[in-house]
Amino acid sequence: MLDNDANLQDANEDKVDKKIPETEDQPKQEVTQAEPSTDEGEIENTEDQQGENTTSEDSNLDEDESTVAESEEESYEDLNLEQLLKTLDKKVSSGKVQHHKREVEALSKQIEPKLSHIFEKKKEEFISAGGELKDFDAKIPEKTTYDDLIRRYKSEKARYYQELEKSFQNNLVIRKNLIEELKGLIGIDQPISDTYKQFKDLQARWRESGHVPRADANNIWKTYHHHVGIFYDFLHLNREFRELDFKYNYEEKLKIIEQAESLGKMDNIQKAFRNLQELHKRWKDELGPISKEHGETLWERFSEATKVIHEKRQFFQKNQAQIYKANYEKKKTIIAQMEQLAEVEIKTHNEMQKMIRDMESLRTSFFECGHVSRSVNAEIWAMFKGVMRLFSRKRNTFYKSLKRDYSENFKQRMELVKQAEAFLQTEDFAATTPKVIALQKKWKEMGPVSRKQNDKVWQLFRKACNDYFALLDERKNKLSEGEQQAFEEKDKLLKKLQSEEGLDRTSIDQLIEEWTKIGSVGKKTNQINSEFVATIENALKKLGEDKESIAAFKYRLKLKLMGDRTELIQKERSQIKQRLDKAKQEYIQLETNMEFFSKSSSENPLVNKVMKDLEKQKKIIDGLQQKLDAFKRM
Repeated sequence: MLDNDANLQDANEDKVDKKIPETEDQPKQEVTQAEPSTDEGEIENTEDQQGENTTSEDSNLDEDESTVAESEEESYEDLNLEQLLKTLDKKVSSGKVQHHKREVEALSKQIEPKLSHIFEKKKEEFISAGGELKDFDAKIPEKTTYDDLIRRYKSEKARYYQELEKSFQNNLVIRKNLIEELKGLIGIDQPISDTYKQFKDLQARWRESGHVPRADANNIWKTYHHHVGIFYDFLHLNREFRELDFKYNYEEKLKIIEQAESLGKMDNIQKAFRNLQELHKRWKDELGPISKEHGETLWERFSEATKVIHEKRQFFQKNQAQIYKANYEKKKTIIAQMEQLAEVEIKTHNEMQKMIRDMESLRTSFFECGHVSRSVNAEIWAMFKGVMRLFSRKRNTFYKSLKRDYSENFKQRMELVKQAEAFLQTEDFAATTPKVIALQKKWKEMGPVSRKQNDKVWQLFRKACNDYFALLDERKNKLSEGEQQAFEEKDKLLKKLQSEEGLDRTSIDQLIEEWTKIGSVGKKTNQINSEFVATIENALKKLGEDKESIAAFKYRLKLKLMGDRTELIQKERSQIKQRLDKAKQEYIQLETNMEFFSKSSSENPLVNKVMKDLEKQKKIIDGLQQKLDAFKRM
């Protein structure tokens, strides 16, 4: 059955929109200036110098620039002065002024000309009224508000960087203390395993310690790695830990290289470049050294992957307009595919699930296309949001309808359960059984319900049907009064036969006659007859009769016990005749094979084998013929 619970809970437009990252909530501001970059020449240096040359410790000082470059830029040209001031107030009061440099600059470019226009207009009105220019002193409330907002913005921004610098200084102190702690691990009198655990804990705290001022970043990093090298030399006496750490660092650096090589294949080179910086930071801060035999090879491979991304980024910056145009066309094509997909008629849950997966794939492709120019960004984003909302409404409508169908189907299935349970009270099984079968058929033809509901209602329906057929089997297997009396007589006779000792053939024949005179025992006939024949066989063995005579007697007894059941006798005779005919054909085939050996020596193993097969087949034919003759004596 369908498992819709999770999807039905998510079937609302708000949750569809939540899947869209916050960075795509509005048109994106395109990057028009170089982001904080990695010096390509420096990246070619040795691994000992790679960390600080690839990513600066205070890279988040430029976070506002890179973040703004990726955030979406609103269009302020259509706003009046009051709206512009309210928007500026919102940005300044957001608590994240460091992220709104571009927005504040864009708002200022719109606000200042409007304030100048108001100022000039008031000045003209003052002079026209006969005032002297030297006495003009216009009071413009909007200008006061704007100046206050700008002062607040600068103050908040200054405080942010002051706190950031204070945090960097604190981190610097922490890192210096960690270096001193690292020095103290060398030569300490304790088990080497405990020392190594302390070292790994220290490494973790180093990674978590955060950024330090730019001026101190390179020096503190080199100092730390210098003492890490000394510590590893100290561990040289215990190679197990050193090699274990080398192995871990080697594997993790391989993963970083593979990720960097994957980034080189991305269409969105700006995103690839940002992720590359994170990889360099991990390489530098989170991983220790590896064995010298692999160090240069890995670094060259990492540098080559880095170089590919830098070259693609340089190409992007030189051909930005053409790339933006190509991205625009790609995004339009994807949106057209999304619109076409959203128009497909959906009838089942599985079809909707497939549409959701296909739409998510197209959505991912849309975001991986890269940026478009500012002039068309709002347009393409509006188109994308429009098709997503269209799909969201389609999905929500479908699942609301599906919920209603599930509810109705559940009621109908519960009604079938009640009918099936009512049949358990019947006494007329001949009339009721077709009705139960009809209910089962109808159940299969009914519409689906949710998995949770289906498990519940199916258990009830299955139990009712199973209980009914259990009652039916019990009724069929129940012996009549006469059959039960006959069974008890045969069972009594059987137990007597099993307890008798020293029976002769006359006594056995009398017991068989007595057995056959007892009436039918219905469904238990085969079971009790098998026990009777086995008991007779044991009695004959005690008399010392050979296997062939016992087998012939058992077969005649088997036919005798069939009584007047003509259909069983005819079936048995037909099977014996078929087996006899087949055995004769095989005998003839063996005789034919012997003709090929007529002149061969009797010592030939092939001749001996065929002769033995002929003798064996002759015995089979004689046995079957005796069984067939037994029918003539009935």
